[in-house]
Amino acid sequence: MIRTLGKYELLEELGHGGMATVYRARDTLLDRAVAIKVLHPHLQKTQEARTRFAREARSVARLKHPNILEVYEFSGNESEESYIAVELLTGPTLKHYIEEKGAMPAEIAACAGIQLCRALEAAHEASLVHRDVKPENVLFHEERCLKLTDFGIAQMVDTQSFTATGQILGSPGHMAPEQVDAGDVDERSDLFSLGTVLYYIALGRLPFTGRNPHQIIRRLVDGEFPPPLRVRPEVGERFASIIERCLKRNPDERYESAASLRTSLEGVLREVEIEDANAQLQMFLADPDGESERLRSKVIAVSLGNARAALSAKNRSSALLSLNRVLAIDDGNDEALRLIERSESRGKVMPALALACGVAVLSGAAWMGFQNDPSDTPEDPVVLTNALVDAALDATDDGAASDSAPGDTSPRDAGLLDAVVEDSAPGTFTDSAPSEGTDAEPVAWRGDSRRPGRAVGMRREDSQGAPREVVFRPRPPNVQISVDNGPLRAFGPDFRSVELTPGPHRFRFVGANDCCEDAEFTQNIPAGEEPYALSRALSFRDSPLYITANVPATVEVLPRGSSGGAEGRTRALLYIPMSRGRETRQYRVTAPGYEVYTGTVTLTAGATTPTQTRVELRESPP
Repeated sequence: MIRTLGKYELLEELGHGGMATVYRARDTLLDRAVAIKVLHPHLQKTQEARTRFAREARSVARLKHPNILEVYEFSGNESEESYIAVELLTGPTLKHYIEEKGAMPAEIAACAGIQLCRALEAAHEASLVHRDVKPENVLFHEERCLKLTDFGIAQMVDTQSFTATGQILGSPGHMAPEQVDAGDVDERSDLFSLGTVLYYIALGRLPFTGRNPHQIIRRLVDGEFPPPLRVRPEVGERFASIIERCLKRNPDERYESAASLRTSLEGVLREVEIEDANAQLQMFLADPDGESERLRSKVIAVSLGNARAALSAKNRSSALLSLNRVLAIDDGNDEALRLIERSESRGKVMPALALACGVAVLSGAAWMGFQNDPSDTPEDPVVLTNALVDAALDATDDGAASDSAPGDTSPRDAGLLDAVVEDSAPGTFTDSAPSEGTDAEPVAWRGDSRRPGRAVGMRREDSQGAPREVVFRPRPPNVQISVDNGPLRAFGPDFRSVELTPGPHRFRFVGANDCCEDAEFTQNIPAGEEPYALSRALSFRDSPLYITANVPATVEVLPRGSSGGAEGRTRALLYIPMSRGRETRQYRVTAPGYEVYTGTVTLTAGATTPTQTRVELRESPP
């Protein structure tokens, strides 16, 4: 026991935030386990902090709902120490769960969203706007449901905020644009924040990221986020459109209420014959792997049925959307490929999906774990994952190694690379190590003048001084490219090549989302008739890591593949070398007299916010 506080025995610390520390405690009068949230000592004498603390207690005490944390007691304003006694939740936060387990299937994310919608419906019916809906404020309870917590900055609709003029309360990356602008907030502001939560749990990353809070807020206000289908195509068009509607900059374009959002999420479940969101979430939490596999089979079956019906109705675009989701989940699905052939027999199939007939869409990607970092919006309704790019680049790296010199590309692999780069989504983040080398020999080119962004090789009478097609091969492919000090342009369907006269030219490759070091170089373009492939591999930036422990200790992050390791101390920022955009790394924490702790952590190259984790070291047995 740490100490007593009134009738409560504080047993252990569960966590702490900017305002308070949370303890697991025992109510000695009722003999029940509770959680005690105690205002930090330095804030006890701050009137605004005490007012906000009391506001949280009174706000939540009015709400009785199975998806909202229940308040048992408040110390009162006259108490020397301000604290709130609430029900003790058994599970981790939603943020911690996703960090440990990875993204959820879209249907499970919809189940979670439905429970959070119900919580917000109860709050909004009481004219209470939460204003800080985020994964850290959502907790699992008894592996059966989610509970919304922390109404500390909640505000009554049509009442004046108690904060100082110009002060913004909320979490960067989750606040609605109107909240950032210090304007009026209403129920739709919470729905925007809930959209960021749905994005996070279904895609495994946040929609709005940046090097610092200012950059995050700017992107949030500007509405700049990677489209969900680009990040994780297997979530499907319907669920992706729900997220995008939640994240509209204009509140009038969002859902008008939590109830209407819940209805849309229930439609996602009905499509795969899930009637009870609560029961489905509980089954998933009890057996995540088994339930994910069962859902995977059901989604494939339903999507194939929708594709067949769409083809019968001669609705090719709808069919291709369904087939794209099937191939995103099961890259070699025979029936999906047969339906593609059927579509081709009725007319020219959409080029991006036609490519999937010959190339694996999700080479080695897991149903729950495949995550990218995209940037642009697709022009075609079909979006293919960038495992296509990885597969082709792996072929050029490995398949030609024995027969070709470094930097050369064999004709067989060059053709595959041409096809993949042609049809891969612009701005898609490849999660694979960059290959060495900066340029390559000319490659065979199969042109199609009707395709946007594609250069067509042309034979000329005199090729010595004539412009030559230069085809870019960036790695990772989510880059912007400048030619001869011109403006940066995003590599993608509309910009994959340029025509340049033979001779030296200046190039600049800039990685998206600060994942990589920029590359500026001069390359001599030789004369020739065939397109010239220009490759450039960018170096991934280090990823920051911050580990705390119950005692001072040494931290060692182990190397993995071509990624180097790092060593430092707890409560000190470590920078981990990266050779991929996203990696799971193993680390060890050691301290004299304590057992060695071994864990894993997922890191992102170039992240501006350190990945944080805490470990508890056990004393070594005597």
